[in-house]
Amino acid sequence: MQNEKEEFSLFGSTFIADFGEKAFHLFYESGNKLTLTEVRGSQAGRKQVLDVKIVEIRPKLFMVNWQEANKLTVTDVEDYEKGLVYANMTTPNDNFVNLQGSLKKI
Repeated sequence: MQNEKEEFSLFGSTFIADFGEKAFHLFYESGNKLTLTEVRGSQAGRKQVLDVKIVEIRPKLFMVNWQEANKLTVTDVEDYEKGLVYANMTTPNDNFVNLQGSLKKI
């Protein structure tokens, strides 16, 4: 368990976003680079380095958005205090998908 007094940093740590059938490792290299690796799901092992925009809403709560090469757009709300992630995606064929999952440092 993470020490309550330990300084939180989004950058340089790996987190797992677990949506049940799919799970992803999130590694924020910097304020605009995310390495996203699918660790469970139909494309397990797929790794992408993405340009992202990160907005800190409050300490340990971030809104992160990006567009993937296939034109999938994603906006995550990542609540590291509560251990929750909400993913909102528009697929290349214009479907809108909402997911909720758990989020923790690994």
